[in-house]
Amino acid sequence: MWRSNIREIVDPNNVYKYVIWNNKEIKIDGKSVFYKHYFNMNIKYTNDLLFDKSNIESFNVLRSEGLTRSNFLVWGGLRQSIPLKLRVNIPNFKVILDLESLKCHDYYCFLIKQKLEKPSKWVKLNNEFSLDDKQVSEAFLLPVKVANKLYLRSFQYKVLNSVLFTNDRLCKIGYISNPNCTFCHQLTETISHILFGCSFSNSFWHEVNEKILSKIKSCRSLSLTYCDAIVGSFEEEMDLFNYIVILGKSFLWTCRCKEILPSLNHFLRILATKYETEKHIYFKLNKMNLFKEKWKFFEETILSNN
Repeated sequence: MWRSNIREIVDPNNVYKYVIWNNKEIKIDGKSVFYKHYFNMNIKYTNDLLFDKSNIESFNVLRSEGLTRSNFLVWGGLRQSIPLKLRVNIPNFKVILDLESLKCHDYYCFLIKQKLEKPSKWVKLNNEFSLDDKQVSEAFLLPVKVANKLYLRSFQYKVLNSVLFTNDRLCKIGYISNPNCTFCHQLTETISHILFGCSFSNSFWHEVNEKILSKIKSCRSLSLTYCDAIVGSFEEEMDLFNYIVILGKSFLWTCRCKEILPSLNHFLRILATKYETEKHIYFKLNKMNLFKEKWKFFEETILSNN
């Protein structure tokens, strides 16, 4: 089934049916065939057998082009084995499926594309943040674009899909008895509350915006909104902004799990560590130009002032 699905995508003209070798419709003595010396002569498709010419004429053409280790009987037998339906209406072979160029990732993408379904929270993001489908799609692609660490990508997907086990959810399933916020102990702890609405979370974001984001050139005219904090920003040159916001949310969640209040100084140490780690990784990969492009505003402002 998966092979047929891939064929429909990469071979819409059904070129594979006209491949001579190991074709179940082309048989001699009841078996499909493969002649290596013909294959090496680039004889791969039924139109390479020159059906516009007679057996003798076509055989002489191939011999003049260098065909050896064959005789007229083998050539004639091969031509005769081709069903009539494969000798006519031969498609244009300008685009040939190059299997050698396809990697495991390509096959995986083909398979996933057939089964792709929108996340269950897609409509909720549409409505809650007044986003169109293109923006929601960008929101789900942002973690891959800006974050190298899998745990950060995974965390952001959990935020977008509302699958974090806050006290509100844990209380509903009977795991705990108190649904109130771990930080303020006053209001119900939902994802939106713990990551943005809580007074302690809000104070943390205010400091992050004042001490970090406002100093980044591309973010100077911005103030952090609820949409920015949960979904991300779709403006140009905002990769570092989105990375810091995802890291900040992860930091808030870690503080919540450890039952400690968020601290800007603690977060700055984590951010500096991430900077050094990515610098080392990009250096090893010989991609320092990409590192500079992502972190240049951080280097020009935060690091230069410390």
